[in-house]
Amino acid sequence: MNKVCACWNTLICCLIIGILPTTAQQSSHHWSLSGTLIDTVLNKPVPYVTVYARKNVTTYKTVSDQNGFFMFKELPSNFYSITVSALNYKSQDIGIRLNKNENLIIPLTQLLSELNEVYVTAAESKGITSSSIIDRDAMQLLQPSSFTDLLELLPGGTSTNPNLTEMNQVRIRESNPPNNQFDATSLGIAFYVDNAPINTSANMQTLSGFSLSSPNDDRVSVNKGVDMRTLSTDQIARVEIVRGISSVEYGDLTSGLIKIERKKGQSPLSIRIKSDGFSKLVAGSKGITFKNNFTINLDADFLDSKSDPRNNYENYKRLGTSLRTEKSWEFSGSSIKWNAALDLASNIDNEKDDPDNSYAATDRYRSSYQSYAMLHQFSLKLKDQQSFVNSIDLTAKLSYDLDKIDMVKLIQAGSAAILANSLVEGAHDASYITPSYTGHMIVDGKPFNAYIKAATNLRYFTGSIRHQFKIGSEANFSKNYGNGQVYDLNFPLSSSASTNRPRAFKSIPSMQNLSFYGEDAVNLLIGNQQIDAVAGVRASSLLGMGSQYLLANHVYADPRVNIRWSIPTFHMGKNPFSLSFGGGWGMLTKFPTLKQLYPDPQYVDLIQLNFYHNNAEYRKANVMTYILDGSNYNLTAARNKKWEFNTDISFMGNRLSVTYYREKMTSGFRSTSQYSAFAYKSYLNSSVDAANMTAAPSLSDFDYKELKEYYSYSIPSNGSATIKEGIEYQLTTARISVINTRFTLNGAWFKTAYLNSLPNPEIIDTKTITDGKVRQYIGFYQDDDGYLSQQFNTNLTIDSYLPKTGLNLSASIQSTWFSTSQSAYKSGTPYQYMDIGGNIYDYTEADKTDPNLQVLNKNYNETQFRKYKTPLDMEINLKASKNLKKRARISMFVNRIVTYSPDYISYGVKIRRQGLDSPYFGMELNVNF
Repeated sequence: MNKVCACWNTLICCLIIGILPTTAQQSSHHWSLSGTLIDTVLNKPVPYVTVYARKNVTTYKTVSDQNGFFMFKELPSNFYSITVSALNYKSQDIGIRLNKNENLIIPLTQLLSELNEVYVTAAESKGITSSSIIDRDAMQLLQPSSFTDLLELLPGGTSTNPNLTEMNQVRIRESNPPNNQFDATSLGIAFYVDNAPINTSANMQTLSGFSLSSPNDDRVSVNKGVDMRTLSTDQIARVEIVRGISSVEYGDLTSGLIKIERKKGQSPLSIRIKSDGFSKLVAGSKGITFKNNFTINLDADFLDSKSDPRNNYENYKRLGTSLRTEKSWEFSGSSIKWNAALDLASNIDNEKDDPDNSYAATDRYRSSYQSYAMLHQFSLKLKDQQSFVNSIDLTAKLSYDLDKIDMVKLIQAGSAAILANSLVEGAHDASYITPSYTGHMIVDGKPFNAYIKAATNLRYFTGSIRHQFKIGSEANFSKNYGNGQVYDLNFPLSSSASTNRPRAFKSIPSMQNLSFYGEDAVNLLIGNQQIDAVAGVRASSLLGMGSQYLLANHVYADPRVNIRWSIPTFHMGKNPFSLSFGGGWGMLTKFPTLKQLYPDPQYVDLIQLNFYHNNAEYRKANVMTYILDGSNYNLTAARNKKWEFNTDISFMGNRLSVTYYREKMTSGFRSTSQYSAFAYKSYLNSSVDAANMTAAPSLSDFDYKELKEYYSYSIPSNGSATIKEGIEYQLTTARISVINTRFTLNGAWFKTAYLNSLPNPEIIDTKTITDGKVRQYIGFYQDDDGYLSQQFNTNLTIDSYLPKTGLNLSASIQSTWFSTSQSAYKSGTPYQYMDIGGNIYDYTEADKTDPNLQVLNKNYNETQFRKYKTPLDMEINLKASKNLKKRARISMFVNRIVTYSPDYISYGVKIRRQGLDSPYFGMELNVNF
């Protein structure tokens, strides 16, 4: 904690020194002229617009900031002509005689051709970093069932059939990784809803470690981030998906940031009913405005989805409601806004066996998730545009979940299966598992999260440079108060040995994340050149960690910077041409979850004796149990280094954006195998006369031999490396007025390497005998258990918007031109090995012929490392929406109405793909009252 405070004090000192403005005493004949540019349609500030103040032959120039605010600091007394010229807006000219400090509100009106614009794809943001904006119009035409569907609109995204009966992970700038060892990429994507994060650190709902092999593992979201199935889109007004380097205001992330703004203000009662091949959805919303600037918004939705419309035994249900209020007060020198929200949600995963098709009619799985969240936000904004403090914001959020997994399974064990269920370490007698029984387990989780944030926005000048400075602090508290896995130890859910035992989640310590940040945004005019730069640093630490943890008292500093250079707009003919270049670099940090910081203890049960007599009274079993601490005290935060370069061109209403990026994260989380040598006694059944036994034997009646073998267990580690490289692009044409149609071409080239960044220990196959024993040697390999992939795709969207008829039409041609996959090369030769005594030796050429050690040298066939390339895969999707007298709207979509996936030859083998994909369609009705 002292190190945290010391780091923060140093940061504060640096920031104070950096923001002390150099002021000069104003002459009595010089005044300031400031103002705010407001979009009259959207009622939002218009950022980054050049403003001119002309006096006779003298011209002064400045640029509005991200809040639409501009300022001329010192102007001599005179009459000025204020001119505002912005792309897609009508020019605005205002005359003013300046003889005192003035503050203006200047409305900007969109050009008539832009008033009826409807974006049916994700629009590339005009901000300083690469991000995509998805508005309500795009969502309405897309007709989503959950947030998962929105990712189709990103560069590189493609449409997929909804799969709502398993966890939906979010992926940005990558294709699907080979396995769950690389879930750190989805865990590192932060979701913010109305400027408050969704925290999943205390989610521990899993059956892993209880020797279960079940398809229900796909429903588990532990250590994977936000399950996008749980996010309804009907209450969303706008989504921004930051693919590049996010502001230091946002932390505990590595891969990206998703900011969701929900509906606010007056709106009619709207009912949405949707049906497709896999799900049914009903949603409603209403916004009410009262006197004295008070509004209420209420939303509710229900979703019922099946894995197969013919299968009623596997389904997913979601029920959610949200109540949001906003109240504002206006004073002479300031305004205050208070927002509050209450959110309730219920999500249920169900699966049970069809009694007509399964002998195990009792088997069932049910996972329920009840969420309660409360949010409060307080904002104070000063109206004096010359004040040092612009605004002060406070945010607080509480969330509490009631999570429950209820699983019943018919167990049919062998007649001599031993029940190993000791909770203490050492040798002990054991009983036998009941040959047939019904096992029942409940996983009880109660995650609680508290979040609080305090921030202020400052503004000042250093000479002619205007600064906007953000400074803030936030704290997260996470703990699970559940009872964990609850079941009868005598009737486990598996007849094989379990590596885990029940542990109450509430016995696990809490997680406390404290962060501070400071960021400076500057707008600089050098002649006709405009440079925008944002630079900041974020300091984060976990509090309350035990001293044995490497994370204890460790402060992670994340510096981030984004720069954009705008070339002066010039005209080609009568049309303005604008060009800008930008780039950014940053460090992003994600802390481990509670499950990774405090994993379950590992139980190793070694059977010493299994004397199964025909007479049940004479049977005897003995087990040696070892209990291992599954914690990795050297576990650190996952850190990602990102940089990107982008360019943006606009001409005649057409816009082209291209971004090249690289990301390197070598400390991602994964489960790593560890090996320890365990000693035990192997009792010999042949040493007693079973045929002539008259009483139950004692352990001392058996001869034994002492053995020592290696056994594995897993710990969380920073052993996953994910290296990304790619190009994203988007070309949006102006809407062709004759046919009111626009073309949007976007796509991406993704190249991703999934590697392990730590040495890979492996044990000799248990079927291999060395020195007359098994599990006697461990080999250490530098080989990457990795996977390399590439993908290049384009999406061409043609959309027509006919406002007079209320008809929206959209056709998208999605083409994946190629995708490749390749396993990383492995030599198969260890660089070291360890014997049963724990001695480590270098592996030499001579060891390759040693009878006991040669098995450590693995032979791989070169075909295992071939690069497999899949050629063109193309599909055409149609979407349509029709307004009916402004009261209703009917929509429909058909995905893969046309597909082209030709068969191809891969290394002499013909791969058939034709006929594998069938069309997927749905429709919905929206009614406004």
